[in-house]
Amino acid sequence: MAESLKRLYIFTGKGGVGKTTLSLAFTRWLQEQGHSATYLTLSQQALSDETARTESLPAGWESVPHVHLELEAAAEGYITKKLGSALLAKWIVKTAFFRALVNMLPGFGYVISIGKILEMLHVDPKLIIVLDAPASGHALTMMEATSNFREIFQSGLVFEDTEKMLAKLYDPQHTGVRIMTLPTTLAMQEALELQVAVHKLAPLNAKIFLNHSLASWSEAIAEAPKALKEKLRLELDVMELHPQDVAGRFAYSAKSDATSVYQDLKATLGGLA
Repeated sequence: MAESLKRLYIFTGKGGVGKTTLSLAFTRWLQEQGHSATYLTLSQQALSDETARTESLPAGWESVPHVHLELEAAAEGYITKKLGSALLAKWIVKTAFFRALVNMLPGFGYVISIGKILEMLHVDPKLIIVLDAPASGHALTMMEATSNFREIFQSGLVFEDTEKMLAKLYDPQHTGVRIMTLPTTLAMQEALELQVAVHKLAPLNAKIFLNHSLASWSEAIAEAPKALKEKLRLELDVMELHPQDVAGRFAYSAKSDATSVYQDLKATLGGLA
C-alpha cells in the first residue's frame, strides 16, 4: 500500500453535495489501483425494535464492495468480545435498559460503530474503508463522540477501548477527512467551518473538494442561457475568495448513468487520496 494512502477515509459535507457518488467512485478507483477497498454506510445510530432495512447501492454502483453497518450487530459484536458469550450479548442488547442507554447518550451509537470499523481495519491490515458519513454536523458529532466518552469513562474497559480508538481515529497517517462542497458561498462557508472544527478536534488533514464544478465547461457554455453563465461566474467568485482552501475540483457531469459519470470523475479521483 502506498504510504500516502489512509486506512480510513471519512467523506462528509452538506446534504446534496454528492458525497455518496464521490465516495463510491473513490472506492472503485482504489480497487482499480489494486487496493482492497470497501464502501461503508451506517445505519441510524439508535436502537429500535423495527426490522433492519436492507441497504442497496444506487443503480450502476452494485459492483462496488459495500458493507452496511447495523448498530445492533456492532453492539452485539462488541459485547460478545468483552464477555465471551454471543448468547449473553444478544440478550443484553435486547434489554430495555441497554437500548435506552445507547439512545439517551449523545454519540454512544457512533462510538460503537467507529469501534467496529476500526476492528475491521485491524483484522484485515490491507483493507481501506471509505465511509460515506452523515452530513456535516452529524459527522462532527461522530468524530467527537469517542473523545467525549473517554472523558466520561475515565477508567476501566470503556476508557481503555476509547483510548485505543482515538489513537487510530485521530492519527493523520491512518484517517483522512474529505469534505465535499458545492461552488457557492454558503456551501463553502459551511465546509470551512467544518474543516476548522475537525482541526480543533484532532491533527487530521481535513481537505475540501469542490463538486459539480463548471469551470472546465467555460468555453462550452459561452453561448449558454444567462442563468448557467451566472452559475459559472458565482463559482469563479468563490474560487477567487478561497484559492488556498480547495484541495481539488470535480467537474459537473452531464451523464445520466453511473458508468459514464465514473469515467468523467476518474481522472481526478486520485486527488482524494
